[in-house]
Amino acid sequence: LLFAAERLMTSCHLSIDLVIGDVAITQGKSYWACCVDPSSYLVKVGVGLESKLQEWFQVPQDVVSPRYDPDSGHDSGAEDTTVEAPPPYAFLTIGMGKILLSHGSALTSRDPNGCTVPLPPRIGICLDYEQGKVSFYDAVSFRELWECGVDCSGPVCPAFCFIGGGALHLQELVANKQERKVTIGGFAKLD
Repeated sequence: LLFAAERLMTSCHLSIDLVIGDVAITQGKSYWACCVDPSSYLVKVGVGLESKLQEWFQVPQDVVSPRYDPDSGHDSGAEDTTVEAPPPYAFLTIGMGKILLSHGSALTSRDPNGCTVPLPPRIGICLDYEQGKVSFYDAVSFRELWECGVDCSGPVCPAFCFIGGGALHLQELVANKQERKVTIGGFAKLD
């Protein structure tokens, strides 16, 4: 199911709820952390170009072009250029207490299809806008889980995608330890 969820962003007829952060990042390095409820069905945590996320959110899923999905198998016009552009968004796929680490991760270099690892208590996301890359960490042990490129040619926003319901706690400012709970699809829990 987690492997199939990698392609759900552009080819799914399930209920998908996308939450886009209200802060757009346009420079420097930014870090935030979240706790994903282990009972969540499928949750994608990551970042994306604000314009592409809003476009994707407003267009019905069955008509979104696979051109923007790096795992879709579509060549995205690559024959026209020798330099492959980074995707406009990058998401870590989480579900049923596990994280799917896509190919290209340092942890999965022996497995071309990726692997799953247990969900840590808290996930850290670090966006380096100038370098055009996002890194995902176990925010308790600070072990890197996955790193990938992302298009930073415009404002980039944190984004969370809930497929079939889920819940997470967003730690907005690491220094202040302020948390905000996001619940989709009835997975509410009282703290």
